[in-house]
Amino acid sequence: MHNVRRALIVLLLLAAAAFVWLWLTRPEKVDMAAYVPADSIVYLEADSLPEIFDGVTSTDAWRELSGAAGVEVGRRQGGWLTDLVSFTGVGPSDAVVLSRAQVGVAVLGFEAAEESDTTLRFSPRAALVVETHTGEWRVRSAVEKLAGDFARRSFGAASVERKEVDGVQFVTWVSQSDARRKVVTAVNESEAVMGNDEAAVRACLDVRRGTRPSLAANEQLKEMRARLGGEGVLAFGFAPQGSAAKVVEIFAPAFVGGVSSESKLQSLLATVLPQLTSQTLGSVGWSARAAGGGVEDRYFLALPGDMARRLQAPLAPAAPRNTDIAALLPSETYQLTRYDLRSPEEAWRGLGAALSSQVDVSRATFITLALEALVKPYGVEHPREFLRACGTEVATAKLEAEGGRKLLIASVRDREVLAGEVRAKVGRGARTERVGDAELLISTDPDEGAAAFVGEYLLMGSEADVRRCLDARQRGRTLRDAAALKAAAQNFSDEQPFARTLTDEREATKTVLDYLGRRGVRRDAPKQGALEEALALRGYSASETRLADGGFEKRTRSAFGLLGEAVRRF
Repeated sequence: MHNVRRALIVLLLLAAAAFVWLWLTRPEKVDMAAYVPADSIVYLEADSLPEIFDGVTSTDAWRELSGAAGVEVGRRQGGWLTDLVSFTGVGPSDAVVLSRAQVGVAVLGFEAAEESDTTLRFSPRAALVVETHTGEWRVRSAVEKLAGDFARRSFGAASVERKEVDGVQFVTWVSQSDARRKVVTAVNESEAVMGNDEAAVRACLDVRRGTRPSLAANEQLKEMRARLGGEGVLAFGFAPQGSAAKVVEIFAPAFVGGVSSESKLQSLLATVLPQLTSQTLGSVGWSARAAGGGVEDRYFLALPGDMARRLQAPLAPAAPRNTDIAALLPSETYQLTRYDLRSPEEAWRGLGAALSSQVDVSRATFITLALEALVKPYGVEHPREFLRACGTEVATAKLEAEGGRKLLIASVRDREVLAGEVRAKVGRGARTERVGDAELLISTDPDEGAAAFVGEYLLMGSEADVRRCLDARQRGRTLRDAAALKAAAQNFSDEQPFARTLTDEREATKTVLDYLGRRGVRRDAPKQGALEEALALRGYSASETRLADGGFEKRTRSAFGLLGEAVRRF
């Protein structure tokens, strides 16, 4: 008996020692911003992949959509087992890495490659950084397996190259059909880095070695985390001030073509626009959380100086009212953005004045040119005169996801002035038709499109799109009766937004559901009728944009949010 007692005591002591050892060696959260370069253009982080899965699958949208799609509902399978694997580190290498991983993504720049004589393809130089909280010998095999599988799915046939740089082994998968497409991986102790560019991977490794500054000390990052609750959300993102200018520098040549056909002015604008962007826009933040029955993406664009204060009066939202704009659009409209402003003209002038206040007088003219370029695709040649004649409601719409055709819908305050603007746009030779109770004006030049006065509203766009709207209105099959529109009418907060957007994301939502159904989650046969009904309600995203203290805030609610878009991309 004495020996048994001693054996039990020894076993208890060993168990206690093992628990203490596991507790002391348990994964402790780190700041992933300390793993990426300070000059990153865009930074994203997620502290727990299992928690993201749990957050998404806890929503009403997931329960309704997954049930109809035949995908199993609920917490991740074996949730307690995953937590145990994370705590103890006992299990297959890839399971341990995924359960413990903290993830950061850094975009360091963009590269342009010619696809044809007239087309450039822009791709980001990006790296995925993972703190695995696991020994290097286990990490290496898991990373090579995951990266190799990803490369084979993405490239098909790929060759593998290995080399050592500064004591770290690099493994690279290169597409055999396009040598520019590659996946580069490196593992240093518990840190794993995967990217599409070797220089980006080496930059992240240099940060951990202390030979390159990290993003962690950025004060704007700290402020954005405090504003968006970056510590307690499913995922968080940040772009420092100046990042937008670097992006504009890449894409400006494509944008300035819509401002002027003069090559000298295009060249000047392409040079000046990045500088203007740097002076007029601050840092950008993003966070995702489960809210409102789905996933809520929250964005914040900081404005420098006193721009936010200067914009308070011009962007003051109009009083809530019942709108008939949705009754002018087909039920299958891809996207609708409605602006409710006390005075659209004052908003236009105020925005221009606020932006101009951040630059010297010699460059203020370029602000006006840039703003005018934004409304030209909608057929507005004289923005101030046009907006002065509009009521408090102005909307833009796209009927199809693909293609660049856009519709403008505006409530009418001064019909005579708007009629003059329309005639100037469609030309004197335009013909007039009556479609029901609407007056349709069609330009002889297809590029100038058509316009129609319908009750208290004006529609402007391509002839095909305007006719499609009028036909939907006559048949009574409009967006006004869509279930998603009624759900989007509810404000996300007590503060009134000046802009609301509804976007059809049904195809994207089905893609995510299909992916999850193929990744080992139990799947029954989809109930097609039930799935379509669920998508009609949950397959749309609804956004609100308002002016907040220090900048613009936008909140978007959808089934999967930006996290779902990441699943689609990868």
